[in-house]
Amino acid sequence: MEPLYSVKTALTEEEFVRFNRFVAHSNKKNLTIIIVCDVIILAFAIEHFVTGTNIPAAIGLLAGMLVCVWLFTFGVDRTAKRYYRQYVVKEGSEQTILFFDDHYEQSTSNANANIAYKQLTAIHFTKTNIYLMRSPRVGVVIPLASCPQGLPEFLQDIKKQNNL
Repeated sequence: MEPLYSVKTALTEEEFVRFNRFVAHSNKKNLTIIIVCDVIILAFAIEHFVTGTNIPAAIGLLAGMLVCVWLFTFGVDRTAKRYYRQYVVKEGSEQTILFFDDHYEQSTSNANANIAYKQLTAIHFTKTNIYLMRSPRVGVVIPLASCPQGLPEFLQDIKKQNNL
């Protein structure tokens, strides 16, 4: 059977970091927990500043809040870069994705996968990439610059058909 579309691409570190940031920030539970904790910490710090009691503790609380925010933003990027350099570069980042009517096939130097569109949990479109998600944390990155004409529209239709 002949594929409808074919994409050959190499996953760059920048795209890998962007994907990991997207996954981390799309997890509403983690985001909510961090926001609630930061608001509570901020309230305690303000209370210490207003009452004038234990100013060093208030400064420590604010520093802790900033560390949480840093970990959730730059920490995700740093971890993704380290993982990319340790594993993705060694295993190879080149992939070929063939799109058919009911599934897609992904091939790398180490593995091949045949995934039905019904197995996807979501398809996300960003300004630079398309993410085909097999779970909340696992997906395929397809740079829009590598997409043949018509593929984004085809994937939009798949998204609508499967309520993704």
